[in-house]
Amino acid sequence: MLDDTVEYGAMTAHMTYQLAHITVDDLHSLMSAFRPFGIQGNAIAEKYDEYNRQASIISAGAIYDPGKWFVMGEGGLTELHSVLGARSGWYTTGGYRVGQFIPYLTYGRLKGDSNTSDPGLPVAELPPFLAAPATGLNAALNGVLGSVPVQRTVAVGLRWDLHQNVDLKTQYDHTVHGAGSSGTLIDLQPDFRPGGTVSLISIAMDFVL
Repeated sequence: MLDDTVEYGAMTAHMTYQLAHITVDDLHSLMSAFRPFGIQGNAIAEKYDEYNRQASIISAGAIYDPGKWFVMGEGGLTELHSVLGARSGWYTTGGYRVGQFIPYLTYGRLKGDSNTSDPGLPVAELPPFLAAPATGLNAALNGVLGSVPVQRTVAVGLRWDLHQNVDLKTQYDHTVHGAGSSGTLIDLQPDFRPGGTVSLISIAMDFVL
């Protein structure tokens, strides 16, 4: 892991690079199920298996804060060399200080930078007793490939510094998901439809003891 931060006047910039090997047991089991299907199954497993795969993460960001106003941003790229593929994201935020209040605006994007589908096993070429399990494996593979979050978000907020160590923040987020994507949402309900929009209003109080 490499990490460095540089300060120059009102600007602070940082960059991080990480390299690791990861294993996801559930995905390794899924890919192993392709291997009994011969050469084509082995090729799929070798391409996508999540067993001891190299993963790299690089991110960089900066903030410029002369006092009355500020602007900041950060971007990152993750390459997992497996069924989880590659993904990138970035955001930028700007705000202005008015007494105890700080109105601000944020825009961010998140997307996948790899294939979101694969033909999988050639079901039509298989005998009937293998076609059904092969179809299920193909569906599972494409379910994982298509799960990479794709979304863009606009957020507007207001921070109120109530006390030296206490602030109150309210924020409105509007997120647009990419076609067929559920973004970063989890615990999806049966009537949820991917590819739509989500709006969120939040109120939070932060304090330091």
